[in-house]
Amino acid sequence: MTDGPGSVIPTALPQSSKRRDNSARQKQILDVLLETGSATIEGLAERFDVSRMTIHRDAHALVQQGLIDKLHGSIVLRNKVTTQKTVNFRRSRATDLKDAIIQRAISLIQPEQVLVLDDSTTVAAMLPLLPALAPLTIITNAVGVIQALSPYPNLKLICLGGDYNPPRNAFFGLVCEQAAQSLRANMMFLSTSIIHNGTAFQNDQDVVKVKRAMMDIADQCVLLVDSTKFRKGGLHRLASLSEFDRVLTDSHLKPSIAKALAQEDVKLEICT
Repeated sequence: MTDGPGSVIPTALPQSSKRRDNSARQKQILDVLLETGSATIEGLAERFDVSRMTIHRDAHALVQQGLIDKLHGSIVLRNKVTTQKTVNFRRSRATDLKDAIIQRAISLIQPEQVLVLDDSTTVAAMLPLLPALAPLTIITNAVGVIQALSPYPNLKLICLGGDYNPPRNAFFGLVCEQAAQSLRANMMFLSTSIIHNGTAFQNDQDVVKVKRAMMDIADQCVLLVDSTKFRKGGLHRLASLSEFDRVLTDSHLKPSIAKALAQEDVKLEICT
């Protein structure tokens, strides 16, 4: 539609498209908060390249769902465990995309292996399927992993202690890193916050240090990342994707990204 010579009135986006964009951004905001516990409105506006008012609206929607609290100029995760269990949050986590990834990850495990599991929500989706593969030895820094698997006698659990991080419900710090270095494992399963230009990133440097320490003790490292993780951003470099023995993702990954990763010798598997 035009308004006089040389001028164009942009057509408004359909409301359904706006809702999808808002929902996707709100999921990404939750990802940030699950890593950091809190974030500023200004910082989120810069990260997602939107106005502060847009972030305020997103924050209000998440407050209405009972997932976060708004403070002056910032937002905080209300409770990580509660958030993960909230129905609305589970619906927002693209679990249908993760199902194929989890099934493929489980297929790689053999009884009597020693596994390392990180504290990510993606790896947590593997836990209900592990008892059927017992006996296994599980090394982890995540309290949630211990709690979920402790009822099963054929699963030997080794918890890496250290500095307890309540928002993540897991242990980090020097003690945790040193404990990991005294062990050895067949395979590690982990996830990450963001993948940008063939590199995995985390928003917390303490998380990076412990993940790296656990990666170093495993013969193979398998990265589980749904297609929503492939986006701009990231603060602390975890690793190049070429460092992983397998990178498992879903069929919604953009073909252009898959092609670029293949050219970088990334061992990418599209799970369907």
